[in-house]
Amino acid sequence: MVVVFGTLGFRPKSLIPTIRSTANVEKVVFYCGADRADPEAVRNVAEARKAVLDYCRSMKLAVDAVDLEDPFDFKSIATRIRGDIRRHKREGKKISVFNIAGGTRPTSSAALLACILEGVPTVYVHDVTYEEIPLPLLRMEYSQVLSGEEREILRTLLRNRSRKLTEIDLSKLVGKHKATVNHHIKNLVAKGAVRLDAHPTDSRKKVVTVEESTELLLGDDA
Repeated sequence: MVVVFGTLGFRPKSLIPTIRSTANVEKVVFYCGADRADPEAVRNVAEARKAVLDYCRSMKLAVDAVDLEDPFDFKSIATRIRGDIRRHKREGKKISVFNIAGGTRPTSSAALLACILEGVPTVYVHDVTYEEIPLPLLRMEYSQVLSGEEREILRTLLRNRSRKLTEIDLSKLVGKHKATVNHHIKNLVAKGAVRLDAHPTDSRKKVVTVEESTELLLGDDA
């Protein structure tokens, strides 16, 4: 099954050209939402949502319209979109393209981040001409830049994020020698996935702290 993903704001024309131009498309998944304190924005997004749904149904395409609880919550949107991308991949579906032209800035930015992390082809539609503009992203999954041991360490840190773990603590939790864990921690620091902070009670020790964005990097592996 060929799937088109997209974000949607006030203008259905920002998404429909991509649906129309994608060969053999069978399903559309799009994300939309508006500031609920702004009745006009809510109404405009609802009208755009209906227009895209009507178009998909007229073309006999399966469609998932995802209504975002908070279209300004960057992290939750990125997590949701990446999770959906990964689920479709696991189900054997081909994600042909992701159109990021619509929606709030956090929504389209979150979608772009998810596409970068998952190596999904991405397009933007010009505001005036409605021409599709491909974005030059790498076709690679960023989680693959991590070794299996690094993913294990990051998952352990995320599960124990409320604790102040030193490298010795971490080595005990993962069942590896301290020198091995130290090697992986150096690599993870260089990749920006973790940082070493001062220990609250012992100046000779460092606390291994996982960066908040790492949860997005791991996706649903965490």
